[in-house]
Amino acid sequence: MAISAATKAATDALAVNRAPTGVNAQEVHRWLQSFTWDFDKNRTKYPTKYKMANDTKEQFKLIAKEYARMESVKDERQFGSLQDVLTRIDAGNKVHPKWNETMKVISNFLEVGEYNAIAATGMLWDSASAPEQKNGYLAQTLDEIRHTNQCGYVNYYFTKHGQDAAGHNDARRTRTIGPLWKGMKRVFSDGFISGDAVECSINLQLVGEACFTNPLIVAVTEWAAANGDEITPTVFLSIETDELRHMANGYQTIVSIANDEAASKYLYTDLNNAFWTQQKYFTPVLGMSFEYGSHFKVEPWVKTWNRWVYEDWGGIWIGRLGKYGVNSPASLRDAKKDAYWAHHDLFLIAYALWPTGFFRLTLPTTEEMDWFEENYPGWHEHYGVIYEEWRARGCEDPNSGFLPIMWFIENNHPI
Repeated sequence: MAISAATKAATDALAVNRAPTGVNAQEVHRWLQSFTWDFDKNRTKYPTKYKMANDTKEQFKLIAKEYARMESVKDERQFGSLQDVLTRIDAGNKVHPKWNETMKVISNFLEVGEYNAIAATGMLWDSASAPEQKNGYLAQTLDEIRHTNQCGYVNYYFTKHGQDAAGHNDARRTRTIGPLWKGMKRVFSDGFISGDAVECSINLQLVGEACFTNPLIVAVTEWAAANGDEITPTVFLSIETDELRHMANGYQTIVSIANDEAASKYLYTDLNNAFWTQQKYFTPVLGMSFEYGSHFKVEPWVKTWNRWVYEDWGGIWIGRLGKYGVNSPASLRDAKKDAYWAHHDLFLIAYALWPTGFFRLTLPTTEEMDWFEENYPGWHEHYGVIYEEWRARGCEDPNSGFLPIMWFIENNHPI
């Protein structure tokens, strides 16, 4: 009996691409990469001025089955801890009230970043032509969906089991008037999903994730634990286990364009612009959240920033890309000044504009003022005297009728 042309074509294809007889995930990965298409010209809805090589490799070489198994184990551990042990010990009400307010900022803003990263990595999947590179971007798209839900769940958990739900469950009501939302939109939305696809990868993967997830997601777990919060480390450390693959995707993006003439023309400028844009938001917001939003201090923010951003990212991580012609951005040195002072400036204006926010802020106590002056010599002269005046004028008592923003107007103080 004659076989159909379709059956013969399938038989011939399997003869060339033999299915693996074992269950080794790496063999399966190599076999799957042969089932692809070759294009004379990459057809994408998201063009880029760079040419991405069609033979770029993926460092982690995940297949869908292994990915699902790995993530399901992590989710079982995470949600098992949250819904059983931490609920039994009433972990939500053991968080220091000051840190509870800080998590309203961090979890809500990170959720927005993760949500936009879904679109960003989907765009990169469409732009790339190498099968392995597409596979890496696809896994990250699934990660970002998971992370968006995790950040939402942190807010849900604090709302249901914590001491104060307001801000965890309604932060977006201030998105049209809150100044912090404006900067967050520029960094997380415009930077991740607008314009050139490779530029978006630089913003998201090479800077946002490789540079700032360590001082954000890793450091925040240390500060959280110091302030009685066992919820945030349980979720955020699970998120961080995926971030290494995202950093690798950013690395491979650079590898894929390394031999393109456009790289020598545009890459350094794009990296410098991406870093400066990202750090102008991350540096002051994280510093303010850690130091002014905690009762128990871990270390000065400037030390955390210097370790993770200046030394680890600017020195080691970018140094590994040196063989592809990538150098640390020129703005890195100027950013060190922001790591020292910018978060103090931000808290000053954030406290003055507290009616536009969705979280509570409290002035530094005498003990905290001493801590700031010890770690940031000159702090009291620049900021401490202002807080003392505000407190004397009754800014902590709504009946006083004094709003700190009035002080800015009266003294013509620059914002």
